[in-house]
Amino acid sequence: ALSKGVTSSAPMLPATPAYGALPSSPEERKPRRMSTMVMVLCAAACGVVIGLSAAHFQSSGLSLSVRAPSAMVGATRQLNVAGFASRQQKEAVEKFKETGLRPGVKPKSPEPETRKGRSIVADAVNVDVKDFDGNVVGSDSLALKVARPETAKGLVHRYLRYARNALRAGTASTLTRGEVRGGGKKPYRQKKTGNARQGSKRTPLRPGGGVIFGPKPRDFSIDMNQKERRIAMATALQSASEDVIVIEDLAGKFDSPKTKDMTSFLTRVGTKPSEEKVLLVVEGQKRNALLSARNIDRLRINKPTSLKIIDVLGADKIVIEKGAFDTMKGIFGPAPVAAAEAA
Repeated sequence: ALSKGVTSSAPMLPATPAYGALPSSPEERKPRRMSTMVMVLCAAACGVVIGLSAAHFQSSGLSLSVRAPSAMVGATRQLNVAGFASRQQKEAVEKFKETGLRPGVKPKSPEPETRKGRSIVADAVNVDVKDFDGNVVGSDSLALKVARPETAKGLVHRYLRYARNALRAGTASTLTRGEVRGGGKKPYRQKKTGNARQGSKRTPLRPGGGVIFGPKPRDFSIDMNQKERRIAMATALQSASEDVIVIEDLAGKFDSPKTKDMTSFLTRVGTKPSEEKVLLVVEGQKRNALLSARNIDRLRINKPTSLKIIDVLGADKIVIEKGAFDTMKGIFGPAPVAAAEAA
């Protein structure tokens, strides 16, 4: 390039030997021989140390590779969890040997008899037994199978909802704007009338139009098991034990259906039919008694097999015939006790 007169603007660099090129003079090769000897001695020292360590681990019954320090770590792990794949597996096996439970299984309660069930037997409450004239002729006990205190209120409330929702017909229905007859024509032009724009006469904003979010036929009933209903009714009856009055059999006590005779009878046994809500529970068909009670506004009469939770909770006094009282205890009482008494 110089011979042709072309000049280069790149700076001239001093000539240096290529990387890895061997020095040409003995003086330059001497420092390299010294560094090589030092490296060889260091490698020999490291080999001696690793060999001694391997001999120590082999004398202890462990195998150790001299290729990498990770082998020493593996040996330490093997020393801690010998015979197991991991520390977690060792802990799981030891726990299984102690408790007999596999991983993920919760231990059972050491005292299974202390587990709380859904129902208990209430403490017995003495109830007076009166005759037709209102005189106390004996006493009886009331101890039903009721719900536990922590769940009693919620269970009775759910049964009350169950009964009240069953009374709802659920037939209320309204028409939407798509169901109202008419409205296919635009009532007036879009503009130049001074009124708000409308597209149909049956819009919910005009009289005679549809109903926005109106009621439609629906089922209000809720599900509740028979066992839950029985326990809820027993809980309500047991809680009203202070207002329960047991009377003798009413068969033959009413010669004719007279409201006056029923009113005087309820007054004699300790109720106020004109002021209080009274629930009368009788056993069987007492025609004259039923006809005498149907004209009293605050009086409800029923059988022990068809009691209503609304009547039990709303009654100020509960008058129960002796036969109906025994039937009620057989239905809502504890089954083992009834079986023992029958035996």
